[in-house]
Amino acid sequence: MGKVDICTMINSNQIFGLALGLTTPWFIKSIEIQISEKGIQGQLDIYNDFESGTKFKDDNGYEQQVQGTTNKTWQHLNFFQHTCYLHARIPRLISKGYPTEQLHIAILT
Repeated sequence: MGKVDICTMINSNQIFGLALGLTTPWFIKSIEIQISEKGIQGQLDIYNDFESGTKFKDDNGYEQQVQGTTNKTWQHLNFFQHTCYLHARIPRLISKGYPTEQLHIAILT
């Protein structure tokens, strides 16, 4: 992607989305940070989502509509001294003749 001037970005969601390598249809819905009273260590929570109406490819390569979602949370590398967690709604797809499958998200797994 090359060098990006983050000073021209509108908000922190864009900066974190770039740092995580998120691409359409994925985006950062919200970011929350809790800092301890002493400011030594806190927790950063990044909530990811996908655009409404998105179709995803199933394991057979066919585009399918989302038939539901499952909320997942992963611990990411620390953000400076703060513990960092990624949260996302992971789509479930139903392929014709196949059971429900949960989409595997490389950037989030």
